[in-house]
Amino acid sequence: MDNKNLILAFALSMFVLMAWGWMFPQQEIVKPVTQHDVAAPTDAEHATTPHTDMAQTTTDTQAVVSKPAASKEVLATNTVAEFGNDVLSLKINARGWLTEATLLQYQQALDNPEKIKLLMQDEFHQAYINSGVLTQKLVEPFKLVSLEQSNGVTVAKLEGKLSDGYIWQRTYTLEDGSYVLSTQDRIKGGAGLKLYLQVVEKNPVEAATKNYNEHDGPIGLFNGDLTEVTYDDLDETSEMKFASVGGWTGMMTRYFMNTIYGTNQEEHYRYYFKGDGRAYQAGLIHDGVIDNGDMVFENNIFVGPKSVPALEKLGVGLERAVDFGWFTVIAKPLHEVMLWLHQYIPNYGLIIILMVLSLKALLFVPTQSGYRSMAKMRKLQPEMAKLKDRYGDDRAKMGQEVMALYKKNKVNPLGGCLPILMQMPVFFALYKVLLISIELRQAPFYGWIQDMSVQDPYFILPVLMGISMFIQMQLNPAPTDPIQAKVMKFLPLFMTAMFLFFPAGLVLYWVVNNILSIIQQRLVMKSMNVD
Repeated sequence: MDNKNLILAFALSMFVLMAWGWMFPQQEIVKPVTQHDVAAPTDAEHATTPHTDMAQTTTDTQAVVSKPAASKEVLATNTVAEFGNDVLSLKINARGWLTEATLLQYQQALDNPEKIKLLMQDEFHQAYINSGVLTQKLVEPFKLVSLEQSNGVTVAKLEGKLSDGYIWQRTYTLEDGSYVLSTQDRIKGGAGLKLYLQVVEKNPVEAATKNYNEHDGPIGLFNGDLTEVTYDDLDETSEMKFASVGGWTGMMTRYFMNTIYGTNQEEHYRYYFKGDGRAYQAGLIHDGVIDNGDMVFENNIFVGPKSVPALEKLGVGLERAVDFGWFTVIAKPLHEVMLWLHQYIPNYGLIIILMVLSLKALLFVPTQSGYRSMAKMRKLQPEMAKLKDRYGDDRAKMGQEVMALYKKNKVNPLGGCLPILMQMPVFFALYKVLLISIELRQAPFYGWIQDMSVQDPYFILPVLMGISMFIQMQLNPAPTDPIQAKVMKFLPLFMTAMFLFFPAGLVLYWVVNNILSIIQQRLVMKSMNVD
């Protein structure tokens, strides 16, 4: 048995795994909550997740209300408050909606200095965070009561009026350096009323999911379980409901997310996803607490990057949105090590090279054994050629004699596969880390590599990878089967084509690994007098 067969099979398996994951991103199976989990919603509760936009004549809270109030609803969309901090710029409109959020420290692309907008009111694509009080309309628009900034904290207070005469007071609090907007809603004299808060996406762009094998769209953490829902799922089911102690919900992309969660993670919340092919909502229904006859609701809105260290500090499980997939057990520690090293080494490319060196040192003994096995097999090539001439096309007999030859010379035919097999889990884990880590977004290496999270713009690294793989194959024992030998000649070309569109950081890892493997294998062959 020749280890070439195994290497080829593994290479093809790797391609299949990558292609499968690329075309069919792994999603958790979503099971909508049944009536046993959540009480059947009232007509008013159905009205919490509308499909209307800012220009329609009915509010989000009154789409299906059985007894609509006679008062005329406020439809004004003018901005009444604009504030922010050193990392975030926000706009609030007269309906109390958070209509614009700009990340001041992130730009669209290396050649596009425009800042990232997570919430916006573009002509085609709209994303915003709105809220409402069930059974009520907003009949007097929100007005800015005060906007104060002191000791690094900005506080904006607004006030509006509901259809039954209730005064709705809203307070936004934003600290410097934070992507968390704290909200407190007080309905004066409105004991028993309920509030909904939701993230809305209209005409979402799904390119991130299709191109990068990463979830893009509704997401939530309910009772400790991460639930990812595609827009297509909502087109089919229209609505999904969940009940959870604590948790959060929102919309996410490859690197950023808009999420909402209650401040009391011991409290029970009702969550939902809705969609109609055009507008999609991820929201929560908050029962609130009674305070001297008033209803008080306290929630947080996170609008920002999916940075694991920052999300972990919030203590509500938002870091779970950074899902490393099947190889989490390797990818998560790998990610943490990279972030730790970045404190001392500012270039992530150098960190990747250092990780290759460390992995090589860690696996030195088994890989050394594997290369010895390959060297022995290469030394036996003349005898294997004789066996082939002797037994011709009798594959069964040929296989028996080859195994006998291996046994006689104490050669393990599987030993040569160890070097590549032991590194595959790390390869897949690093692939995921490079794919979704915000820290590596637009992170440069040197020269032409200005962003290691995307493909090499000139394909130089993939070509170097193919060349290094070709050199490696010349050091391995040649297959005795002529068909297999021909197939193996195309393997470097096949792998090069596959790596063309991989993140440059991942290809860098493989190039350096190949070069070190060539050096190690050549030294082993020299020590064993093998040409």
